[in-house]
Amino acid sequence: MACCPTEEKYGYDDNRFEKDVDENFHCSICYNVLKEPRMCRNNEHIFCLACISEHLKVNSQTCPECNEHLSVDTLRRPRVLNNYLSKLKINCDYASRGCPEFTCVEALKTHVANCEFAPVFCSNENCGMEINKQDKVHHETEVCGYRKVKCHDCGQTREVVGTLKETLMELDGKVQTAEKKTENNHAEMKKIVGKLEGSLVGMNKRINEKVEAIKNHHDEMKQDQHEVKKEMRAMKETLSKVNKDVDDVKVMMSQMLEKFNMLELLSKLPSPTERMLNTPREDILIAGGWNAERSAEIFSWEKNAWYEISQMYEEHIGASSFIYNNQPFVVGGHTKTIETLDLNELSLKWVEFSDKLPCQSYRHQTVIYQQRVIHIGGHNRDKRKHSNVVSELQLTSPCALKELCQMPQPRYCHGAEAFEDKVLILGGEDGDSDVLDSVLEFDPEKNECKELPSLSLPMQEMATVRWRDQVVVLGGRDEYHQILNDVFMYDYKTGKITALPSMLEKRYDCCAVITGSTIVVMGGVNEYNRYLNSVECFTMGGSSWKYLPSMNKERSAAVAEVLPLTRKDVHV
Repeated sequence: MACCPTEEKYGYDDNRFEKDVDENFHCSICYNVLKEPRMCRNNEHIFCLACISEHLKVNSQTCPECNEHLSVDTLRRPRVLNNYLSKLKINCDYASRGCPEFTCVEALKTHVANCEFAPVFCSNENCGMEINKQDKVHHETEVCGYRKVKCHDCGQTREVVGTLKETLMELDGKVQTAEKKTENNHAEMKKIVGKLEGSLVGMNKRINEKVEAIKNHHDEMKQDQHEVKKEMRAMKETLSKVNKDVDDVKVMMSQMLEKFNMLELLSKLPSPTERMLNTPREDILIAGGWNAERSAEIFSWEKNAWYEISQMYEEHIGASSFIYNNQPFVVGGHTKTIETLDLNELSLKWVEFSDKLPCQSYRHQTVIYQQRVIHIGGHNRDKRKHSNVVSELQLTSPCALKELCQMPQPRYCHGAEAFEDKVLILGGEDGDSDVLDSVLEFDPEKNECKELPSLSLPMQEMATVRWRDQVVVLGGRDEYHQILNDVFMYDYKTGKITALPSMLEKRYDCCAVITGSTIVVMGGVNEYNRYLNSVECFTMGGSSWKYLPSMNKERSAAVAEVLPLTRKDVHV
């Protein structure tokens, strides 16, 4: 049975409309086109019903724009705006499955319920393939390998059986005729033998002796044949055992090879003594994200606790971050603002950078390559589309994005890590909402991208960290929106993938850092669509994950960085 995607409770994505929708008709909470708009009483700030309801349930009973007292019961319906929005042309929820229709928003639900491109399952037993509704009958009756078919050859089979019966009867007659001839010949032979019996007694005796000898020889041959058959059965049993032993050896060799690969990996890891001597002491900063508003926190290894610091100026959702000249930078995320945190001051406060980004960008990535800031993909909100551009972010006035090259397809909700001579770009979503398994290698010296061996499955909204020559990929969602707790390493030189122990929780839209040889994963969204404040860590070479103290705020789509050890010893 087909599901109905129109039942998603937040606003409509911009890309779905036939024409651009004015920014004034966007929800200031989810940033999408308004769905079931509601407004506050006095200042008429407008939101999606689901967004403002969630806000009022989770936060204080005030308008997020003007802070007037507000509740679900006091929300007003903007009738004129609602009428205008209901007439906008929007594409079908199943456009990705081939539906070309654009319909009014008010008729969308009815269209989707009856759309011939809706996914349904084949009803033939043992099939269960997902197909478009309009193809169901054709698939079930003409294409499906499990369909029921009628037998059209029964008459021909009966004719063949009849012919065989006649042939068998003819053969039976011939056999009987041959037997009669044999009996006649035998009788004639007896007469001849009787006539010669007197004169051939001696010969008969010799013949009898020879016949006896032949019988004895025949018995010996039968005995030998029995022994040969016995030996053949023994050989078959031995061969069967040998085949089983070979299969066991193959399994054993496969297990030994797997253990050898693991030992080879472990040999590259620091010993337990080294890990104890190199216990990570760099504190961790996390900032922004959904549900966290403008908050930021620092985890102190010394105190084993999270401490809130001063709030940022903007809500950075789906932003990126990096450390530049020992200073954390938070870039974009539904805003053009860049903010920095001066670690040399005893009182940690955020400072707005002197200039802004040239466009609003979110769900992008930034990495530091030889003191250059590389900006990769994301959603360009000004152009309302995903970006396929790799640029250099120039932190001068005016702030600029200098295009370096274009990727083969747009990237959104992807991962990126910088190495000594290359930048790796992994997974994400393209401009057609398809989840990618491809991996790109960007060469900052030649400004070129090339394809590397793919990931083991399409992934988006995962966290990544660099460890030696590997990118460690954590959590995320696959092409079917299944939420993962998988962890694996991708070797950028060979494309080899090595599985690591799974995280304790399934999570996507989380963030991660690596300090020393310890990976720390924070926040995200779980399989129940709940924001997480849980934190877990894993030391390379270990066998399992363990929890660290939880953050003060539940958050997803946040940014996180390891703070330099050179900063002042600030007791937050």
